[in-house]
Amino acid sequence: MTSFDYLDVAAKLAPLGTALIALAAATIAWCAIRAQRDIAKRRAAIDFFLKTEMDNEIVALYQKFRKIAPTLGSIPHMATFATTDDYHHLRTFLNICELIAVGVNEGAFSERVSWAYWGDILPNAYKQAKPVIDFVRQTPSEGSAATYIELQRLCEKWFTKMPKP
Repeated sequence: MTSFDYLDVAAKLAPLGTALIALAAATIAWCAIRAQRDIAKRRAAIDFFLKTEMDNEIVALYQKFRKIAPTLGSIPHMATFATTDDYHHLRTFLNICELIAVGVNEGAFSERVSWAYWGDILPNAYKQAKPVIDFVRQTPSEGSAATYIELQRLCEKWFTKMPKP
């Protein structure tokens, strides 16, 4: 085989080599884009959670929620409770929980980071606040059947991840 024969074979294989190099470059670029996206989602979650921890009003809302939530099952008339400040504090905390759930469900927040930080709080809050959520969904002036639906969807998923006592 002469050097011209090698050049002929190389010329025939050049398009295939070019395509393989382009495929490898595209794969590397795709992996880099996905890695950057995942880092951005983790950062967004951590930034949001850090801000919630640093905000005294949100911390106070959580403390009020923890105080109010255990009593919700014994409230005889939710419509009467709905006129209280405690109800409005509870709804505000649930709205923050819903925002977190939307962020996770829509992929804006890393689910892994969110689970690590809020994995017990969100499902427990949803379970404890279920009487209020049901009231809101059944009362047109308070919400609709879709109110807190993202929180419900995420918590139902996370309930299966929670360790059993």
